[in-house]
Amino acid sequence: MGAHIFTTFRMTFVAFLLLTFVAACSSSDPKEATSRSPSVDPAQNPSIDTSFVVAPDGRKDALVCWGKGQPTVLLETGGTNIEEWTGSNFVSALAPITRVCTYDRAGTGESDPAPNKKRTADDVVREADVLLKAAHLDGPLVLLGRSFGGMIVTHYAETLPDDVVGVVILDTPAPSAEFTEESEPELVWDNPGNTEHLDVVGGFENRFAKDPPQFDVPLLLITPVGGEGSAKDESFWLQVSPESQQVELSCGADGTDGPCATELVKFVKKVGTN
Repeated sequence: MGAHIFTTFRMTFVAFLLLTFVAACSSSDPKEATSRSPSVDPAQNPSIDTSFVVAPDGRKDALVCWGKGQPTVLLETGGTNIEEWTGSNFVSALAPITRVCTYDRAGTGESDPAPNKKRTADDVVREADVLLKAAHLDGPLVLLGRSFGGMIVTHYAETLPDDVVGVVILDTPAPSAEFTEESEPELVWDNPGNTEHLDVVGGFENRFAKDPPQFDVPLLLITPVGGEGSAKDESFWLQVSPESQQVELSCGADGTDGPCATELVKFVKKVGTN
């Protein structure tokens, strides 16, 4: 009888210890519970948001990135990059799967004023390269240029090809060999409205119309329906890479909705894997 009572007590005590252990494992500190809460949308929370020195005089450019991983997708456009791309469908589509970045070129947005001299595509590309290296974003890179940005990213891929694995051109009309400073005074480098001091006529439009960039990585040319140019006009860019493809898609008012974002993600995954 005594042995039976002892055995029952021992079994009860062991069961108590097991229950206590399980309860301790399942309970959690409030801080730990917070850390295990659903992850925050990476497209709403930059992984990088600061400025980096890009010139010997200490001049800085602002850079913002969302998400993590490789390849890094760099977004360029014709206006203030950070303002235009923040909250865009492209950032929302890319940030959950890789790092996507954009920056304000000299003289725009949160970056310091541009040097007071005529600047060409060479200056823009060189400065973008310095900025990426300062942020330790050396590659691999997928470059996406929208509108005027298409000229920048194609020149980047031609002159600094080592880290580039793919190029996307979004709604960039063919450059014009007919533009002159007289016909396009707002594009002259010292026009008050040209805060980047870019020689758009000679250093971009005329230059690339006469001598299109050339590179060997895949190119995706996206022409949104109702965008800046027709599919025929924008097909100019197909000649810059032997691995080029053009798609014409209906992508909403800003050209980054639905099919355009889907096509971009497919391209980034493909070139990133290769």
